[in-house]
Amino acid sequence: MQRNQRPKPGPNAADSPEEDKAGSAEPLSDTQAIMAALKRTEQCVLTKIDSTVTVAVGELHTKIDNLSRDLRSEIFNVRTEFTKVVEDVRKENATFVTRIEGLGEGANCYANRVVELEAKVTTLSSQVNKLVDKTEDLESRPRRDNCRLVDVAEGTGNIQPEKAIAQLLQDALSLDYTPTLDRAHRGLQPKPADGDAPRPIIIKFHYFQEKADIIRKAMGARPIFHNGKRFYIYPDYTLSVRKRRVAFTEVRGLLRRCPGVKYGLVYPATLKITTSAGDQKLFEDPTKAKHYIETDLHPRDPEGE
Repeated sequence: MQRNQRPKPGPNAADSPEEDKAGSAEPLSDTQAIMAALKRTEQCVLTKIDSTVTVAVGELHTKIDNLSRDLRSEIFNVRTEFTKVVEDVRKENATFVTRIEGLGEGANCYANRVVELEAKVTTLSSQVNKLVDKTEDLESRPRRDNCRLVDVAEGTGNIQPEKAIAQLLQDALSLDYTPTLDRAHRGLQPKPADGDAPRPIIIKFHYFQEKADIIRKAMGARPIFHNGKRFYIYPDYTLSVRKRRVAFTEVRGLLRRCPGVKYGLVYPATLKITTSAGDQKLFEDPTKAKHYIETDLHPRDPEGE
């Protein structure tokens, strides 16, 4: 378009643009006006954005500074509290260490005392066992000449019991002599009611040989009767010895079913077994004796007796 073309300057034109503008001023076109307006708008927008960003950055820096200051304050407070807690823990730990060291020393002292006490207890236990064995022996020695008659009817021997019991033994065992008894009396239990088992009779022989002979004949002449009633003759052992010997009752029942095997209880309570081959075994524990009998001797079943 021709209106957009600017005329060329003539020979008399001004040398400077200012002079050209002043001398030959021409109204701006629409495009130039729009571009100028856009530039001004752009400049305004950039200025506003710059100012807005500057303000936002300033506010952000302010908030960051405030947060950093608050965070440093919180961290300082936490470190202060943590340091106080650590100091308290260290003090308590030092107290515990002192107490533990004291307990350790006390434990070592008590451990030494326990060791000493264990040694003393061991010594005292050994001495007590010796005293018990000695007491048992002292109690058993006076009983060596005694016998115990069980299941003899009440009323027998109430008058002159020594003579009555001596005659009873002579008649029951068919003795060719009358035993000499120093003492004969019933057990010290209360008199039983009618129908209850009678009290045992304890007798003391004057001669040990007569007592041994009667025990031997009583063992071989079972059962023994008096006035049609069966009674039993046993050595007069102490209570502890009787309990130990009674513990072998089941074992002795098994041995009765073993053909060719001989057995007997050796004082105080040792089971002596002689096999058919002549081997001898001694047992003080009924459990071990039962295991040996069932394993090696193989007793017959009760139906085969």
